[in-house]
Amino acid sequence: MPITKNRQIIPAMVRRHIEDAAFFWSQYDNSEESHLLHLSELTRFTNFIGAHLDGVKIAGREAWPLALAALERWKKPGEAFVSTYSAACSGEPSDLDLIAGQLRACPEELIRGAISALAWAPWQAAERAITRWTAPGSEPVVVVTALRALTLINNSIVSDPSSSDSDTWLQAPLHVYLTSSDAHVRAAACRLAPLADDDEDLRSSLKDALQDSDLAVRAQAAIALAQLEQNMSEFEPDEKRRSERLIRLCENTLRQCIYSQVSLLASTTGWHAKQGNRRLNRWLTHLAGIIKPGHDHLPDILSSLPTRFALRFAAYHGDPANLPFVVKQMDNPETARYAGWVWQVITGIDIAEAGLILEEPASSPDSMLQGAPLDSDFDLSFPNGSAIACYPLSLQCGRRYLNGQPITLAATLDIIEGSSQPVRSIAVQHLQSLDSLFFLSIRAPASIQSRSTDEIREIIHLESME
Repeated sequence: MPITKNRQIIPAMVRRHIEDAAFFWSQYDNSEESHLLHLSELTRFTNFIGAHLDGVKIAGREAWPLALAALERWKKPGEAFVSTYSAACSGEPSDLDLIAGQLRACPEELIRGAISALAWAPWQAAERAITRWTAPGSEPVVVVTALRALTLINNSIVSDPSSSDSDTWLQAPLHVYLTSSDAHVRAAACRLAPLADDDEDLRSSLKDALQDSDLAVRAQAAIALAQLEQNMSEFEPDEKRRSERLIRLCENTLRQCIYSQVSLLASTTGWHAKQGNRRLNRWLTHLAGIIKPGHDHLPDILSSLPTRFALRFAAYHGDPANLPFVVKQMDNPETARYAGWVWQVITGIDIAEAGLILEEPASSPDSMLQGAPLDSDFDLSFPNGSAIACYPLSLQCGRRYLNGQPITLAATLDIIEGSSQPVRSIAVQHLQSLDSLFFLSIRAPASIQSRSTDEIREIIHLESME
């Protein structure tokens, strides 16, 4: 719709755009564990969010005070998302400075929304914000926001000929942020490192970070180094041995960080527990990608983790050798549904259609008051563990499987385009294990996800013709 100089801005309508954009983004951000959401539903959410953000952008300067007022009132990540988007699009440095003040006052609650806003914003708007927030002397909270946003942006788009090179948005080389005095900045820089231009300064800083005093920095450095090594597709024999040793070091470092994080979670509650769980889940998915199928330490890894985290690792790892452990967890009502889903994800056998489920266990009002089912178990069937244990399978241990299929690029892309969010998340991890240069975020706008998969298919097609 063309924008005219004589347009009339209706504050009540703009306020509605701000409120609805915050609401729909919050639903979208929490979609990763939803077994009901597929790419088609995400496309609907993307359209809703995009329509309301268009309303904010068209309102321009008149939307900004309303967005900021909503953030100051509610102090929630959804409002941080909309107000940061408005500030980035406005082009006014003072608006970004006011957002920085809000982030400084409440980083734990708001930073996730601000990061996502820059990933949803037009590239020129995101570039302005990231360039300003990574300038020398910037506060750590905005540097972290900028680095994390740039990671999401680079994770979401395979290529965009119309855009500038996002590697130039930072005000200093990445290794400068890797050696920051602030641990949060160092960890955020590690997350960006696999997507940045590889050089000796970067690798040297990451190797030093494996010995960092901060747990998150060590873990993210291990993940980054392992991914950089996987990017090197051709090695001379000596280089290959060196690379394998470094990957083993990264694997061991990440495992120790995971065990430390498990111990920390035992004594945390509230927001810190939520963030700790999110961090641990992320590290486990990467560990599952680093560790090869058939690894000797798989039983030790599974037995050393809390059950639900061990099941998550098994799902992302995809080796049928883990299935006996998965079946055993079906004996516990608290983990049975999730274990049944993990078995189904690896084998490709729908336990309901195969008649491998039980009637829902009877629950008393007292038991329901004592503990509600986890959201991630919503709509999952209750498995018949005894029947599943006897079910004949023809999967080969020592290989990765998803939906009963050995992992290939074509099969993985089909799953990304046609499955629910948790399965898509696993497929994305497998995609990267097959080719570490193929990045995709299931938190990105659905239109960008679709474009990314199309471009990956085109790359695969062109390579097959060479």
